[in-house]
Amino acid sequence: MIPNDKIYRLLLQTRLHVFLGRSFRALNPGKELSSALYVRGLCHVLERVVRGEVRRLIIELPPRHLKSTVASMILPAWILGRDPTKRIVCVSYSNDLAQSFSHKCRSLMQDPFYRACFPAMQFDPKKNAVAEFHTTQKGFRLATSMQGTMTGKGEDIVILDDPMKAQDTHSQTARDAVFETYQNTIATRLDDPKTGAIIVVCQRLHEDDLLGRLKQTGNWEVLSLPAIALEDQTVALGDGMEYKRKRGVPLDTDRIGLDEYAKIRSEIGHLAFEAEYQQRPVLPGGNLIKLEWFGGYEKALPREKYEAVVQSWDTAAIPGVSNDYTVCTTWGIIGNYVDLLDVHRQQHLYPEILNAALALHKKWKPNLVIIEKAITGYSLKPDLVKRGVTQATWLSPEKGKVDRMIAQTAKIETGLVRLPKFAHWLEAFKAEVSAFPKSKYDDQVDSMSQLLRGLDFPHHTIRHCSRFKG
Repeated sequence: MIPNDKIYRLLLQTRLHVFLGRSFRALNPGKELSSALYVRGLCHVLERVVRGEVRRLIIELPPRHLKSTVASMILPAWILGRDPTKRIVCVSYSNDLAQSFSHKCRSLMQDPFYRACFPAMQFDPKKNAVAEFHTTQKGFRLATSMQGTMTGKGEDIVILDDPMKAQDTHSQTARDAVFETYQNTIATRLDDPKTGAIIVVCQRLHEDDLLGRLKQTGNWEVLSLPAIALEDQTVALGDGMEYKRKRGVPLDTDRIGLDEYAKIRSEIGHLAFEAEYQQRPVLPGGNLIKLEWFGGYEKALPREKYEAVVQSWDTAAIPGVSNDYTVCTTWGIIGNYVDLLDVHRQQHLYPEILNAALALHKKWKPNLVIIEKAITGYSLKPDLVKRGVTQATWLSPEKGKVDRMIAQTAKIETGLVRLPKFAHWLEAFKAEVSAFPKSKYDDQVDSMSQLLRGLDFPHHTIRHCSRFKG
């Protein structure tokens, strides 16, 4: 039999949640870690980063829900204890905040329980400052701000914890500056891009904040934990266990219930609460389309099972940072349902649009390709027809974008327009839809409204469902 203290030490070394519980008591004497199951889910996904299973991770958490405690204090200490050669950079919006987190992390690593758990981890006495401390095995934890400098040695893990001040939320200049710093400084500092990891953990502030822009790429795994569940949610806990959270359930019922959240909402306002607590930032006048209106499906059917497949193209003219995207949404019609199967969203020059249209046509074999009769759409339809895509047709836009979408919202409210449970493009699609008409981009919404409008027109390749007839 292994003595109990050895079992406990092994758990501390191998299970982040166990280490978090012991560390929380060390950092907060007299207090106990929350028993809420989301905490285990948070630790599980961070363990996956440490194991190399996830290299780009976004965690959306409300304020006062252990965000910085776990990401900036506990996790770096655990990583360095397990492997003192690791190089970690922790970034926050200000130096004071970054150094405060670093001070608590270093204090934890000096605690007797930590030293007993990870005896191989020793501080380098020559490099043991609050902002940057090193191990005797050449690992380190560096604390810096979004405006500060980063070491040129290359990092293994970068942790962004609150990269932007809430006061700067509505400043386009400030949002652009944060994103530019990420692109030009942070994203290029990993020592080995194939194995290095970046973790971004914060609450949402704006639909065009850093998280909003990163999620648009489809390259990030996202763990979004709203204060009050917006829909039924399944959170992996590790070891095959799951937390099945029901819609309307608070994240940590023992600490903050619905009454407390109602008070917070009344104090900070609806828009701030929706962004920071519900991870659903919407600008004033937005939220024309509610995400809960959409139905859902687990897995797309084989192509031949759909009665018809339709593609809807909303094309843009010239690529650029502030310019629109070219979007093609692909939809499967079966019975009374219209399933979103795929979203292609890129900034293209016209030859690339044509090549993408041909490739997507070959992949999905649509019965109909609807193209907005505007901008490059004027050229796309005849060019596709010349190449054998005889199903291509124009649809002239009527009225404005908002009016076109309003005319189709009733179809969505019925729940017959369905989204997949999982897709790499899903977060970007939902973010744009939920913020419309005040979102920075609206190309995916335009493509969807065009498709739904197209269902109203008789066409020999589509069997119209009675529920969708005008």
